[in-house]
Amino acid sequence: MKEIVFIADFFTEHVLGGGELNNKELLSMLKNAGYNVTKAQSHAIDETFLKNKKNSFFIISNFINLSIDNRSKIRNLNYIIYEHDHKYLKSRDPSTYQDLKAGPADIINFHFYKNARAVLCQSNFHKKIIEKNLGIDNIINLGGNLWSIEILEFIRDLSNNEKKDVCSILNSPIEHKNTRLASFLCEKKQIDYELVASSDYKEFLKLLSQNKKFMFLPKTPETLSRVTVEARMLGCSIIANNMIGATQEPWFNLKKDELIDYMISKRNQIFSIVKELADSNFTEKKRPLVSIITTFYDCEDTLEFFMSNITEQTIFDDCELIIVDANSQGKEQQLIDTYTKKYDNIIYIRLDERQLPTPCLNLAIKKANADFITFAFTDDVKKQNCIEILYNEIINHPTISLTYGDTLITTKKNETFENNSSNNILSDYSKLSFSKENMIKCLPGPMPLWNINIHEQCGFFDEDNCNYADDWEMWLRSVKYGHIFKKVNEVVGLVVQGGRSQQGNIEQREEEARIFYKYKNIFGSNFQKFEPYFKQFLKG
Repeated sequence: MKEIVFIADFFTEHVLGGGELNNKELLSMLKNAGYNVTKAQSHAIDETFLKNKKNSFFIISNFINLSIDNRSKIRNLNYIIYEHDHKYLKSRDPSTYQDLKAGPADIINFHFYKNARAVLCQSNFHKKIIEKNLGIDNIINLGGNLWSIEILEFIRDLSNNEKKDVCSILNSPIEHKNTRLASFLCEKKQIDYELVASSDYKEFLKLLSQNKKFMFLPKTPETLSRVTVEARMLGCSIIANNMIGATQEPWFNLKKDELIDYMISKRNQIFSIVKELADSNFTEKKRPLVSIITTFYDCEDTLEFFMSNITEQTIFDDCELIIVDANSQGKEQQLIDTYTKKYDNIIYIRLDERQLPTPCLNLAIKKANADFITFAFTDDVKKQNCIEILYNEIINHPTISLTYGDTLITTKKNETFENNSSNNILSDYSKLSFSKENMIKCLPGPMPLWNINIHEQCGFFDEDNCNYADDWEMWLRSVKYGHIFKKVNEVVGLVVQGGRSQQGNIEQREEEARIFYKYKNIFGSNFQKFEPYFKQFLKG
């Protein structure tokens, strides 16, 4: 039988939480079914371990302590994510966003979730939040949790206990469990209550079974709330808010024996889903070396030249080109169609309405299948081996996250790299070698190539706050997180002067000033040097 590797930050021998108790029972069921199961804490995973287990089936539970590099390696393996909360958000708390939906800059681990065979979630409430934020289609609602038969029968016995007319409140030091508000409301409404807690699981269930009511008012979405289901199985009435996944499941109207029997049947349903995924065939897909992303609106005058330039790149056959057309009104689609018929590594997405460039770039990144990404804009020209040069540089220096080279500036469109009118004038944006201080300029310039792990850790381009300097903000955010860039001392392309980042209007300058102050700690002595310039554009 296939080996299963179960990775989690903690197990019940380390932490006695709802996720850990669920995982303990799943591990037991897998072993009883004859699987060879290896249990591993996420912080202990290294490259050697993953190489030795590459043919195994991976179940990834809580993975905060799993390094970004190891998540990247697992993306190429046979794995599912057994999700217990919201690790696709920087805050892990959807409640801080309107309608529980985060902005793109706060979405992380996107491709880790996207590339999983399946993302198993706890309730339909949980599933809707994930879909709303990630927009992926591999999410499965398990609609419940796993309890051992022993514990379920223990709960059944306790459910017949005589109960006091008292409300139980979870006595938790965790702020978002909101013990304080529940206590306050009981006092205000003169409801007798008890704070219940115990490090002994069975003792905790005994305490919970002694009272008629259970009040739980979490501040953040509970993907299921195991304790709320336990209270219901014990026959308690529930006082809750709209942040609990279990209360929104169709089975929550059951209680005591009916709910206990349902959870016994749910064990088999959940296990059969995991078993089917573990036993199904897995074929590793060949990934492109680089995802070349471009977006445009009405570029008929440069598109033919652009497509020719990109498809003639030395490693184009090993890359993919992802095009997002923001509903161009000319013959762009017909032209692209001639190329998609010839090349099967071109992904063409045409939007139904015009969009700004930043959300289009984010859409292209979400569609990316490579571990590395590069820009390609329709009025720029890349040296024939530009992508190959930058790719080799980043592959040969695994500690860097982004590489870039010099670019020439011209005023004419559709010039070749070999025969242009730039007079060897270099773009200011990519002249300097990388340092935090030099990030006062949008240092990578117009032709960077970067590791997709930047987005896995730092989020996507900030389409909520940036219309002009989205790339500068993105790279500053990356540097803030500790990512390192490296310059290739070679001219890699030709850029036409002008463009979105060189509009020079007051809105752009105000945006740049906000970014400057937001990341002021990065610039070192350049903060004082450039502050007078940026300060003049701030309102108020």
